[in-house]
Amino acid sequence: MMMTKQDPTKRSPQPEHETKFVFHNIQAPTLIRWLQLRCLPDPNFPTGIISSIYYDTKDWLLLYEKFNSDYYKTKFRVRWYEGIGHDVFGENRVNESPPDCSFVEVKYKIGATREKMRFASRYTGKELAAKPLSDPDLLELQQQARKKGARIPFSLYPAFQIQYKRRRFLEPNTRCRVCIDYDIQAPRVNGQMLTSAKPQAVLNTGVVEVKGHIADLPGSLHQLTALGCRKQAFSKYGSCYALLTGLFF
Repeated sequence: MMMTKQDPTKRSPQPEHETKFVFHNIQAPTLIRWLQLRCLPDPNFPTGIISSIYYDTKDWLLLYEKFNSDYYKTKFRVRWYEGIGHDVFGENRVNESPPDCSFVEVKYKIGATREKMRFASRYTGKELAAKPLSDPDLLELQQQARKKGARIPFSLYPAFQIQYKRRRFLEPNTRCRVCIDYDIQAPRVNGQMLTSAKPQAVLNTGVVEVKGHIADLPGSLHQLTALGCRKQAFSKYGSCYALLTGLFF
């Protein structure tokens, strides 16, 4: 597909809106089938396993922005991807090891809108999966982000890894992106950040995320609530932290 250059004189794209619906994880196969009947599969990445290492300050500044429902929130993470098969029950792995690239992501949420910075890191997914979260090498990624203009606090540290399965769709009328995330877990923890936490955690909650440049839910998706989904704020990072530590807010 041919790419075209953007005209630098044009205005930047309008902010993107994001709406979340949570559900019990056992509903994932039913919801996937329902979405397959109403949406198109993402043309590039319809399925995948996503792994992210989330960073925070020693006093959990970024986490508390979420828990306090601050108007302005920031996330910092490094992410890599693996492929999965198309059987919603078995989902045989396509790739047996993480791929040869990973990405640093900085997300800003301002009210209901969001912005995102993303660039390739120098580590492969395989290297990140093997490194202890206390490895000093992981600290340099935030320096790269600052050099690229990221607005992040100083002294961020890897906190824990989050992993989940994702299905991606496009809503055909509005072209909104629809993702369903399930089998969410935190398989690794940085013991220097969470000295008394559980070694891992598995959530019984999944989430449907609808992202696009319209604030309202597309009409074709209005029945999500009839299938057991509840519209509410949801943070994988905050939910895994609560389960790992037993501290619920």
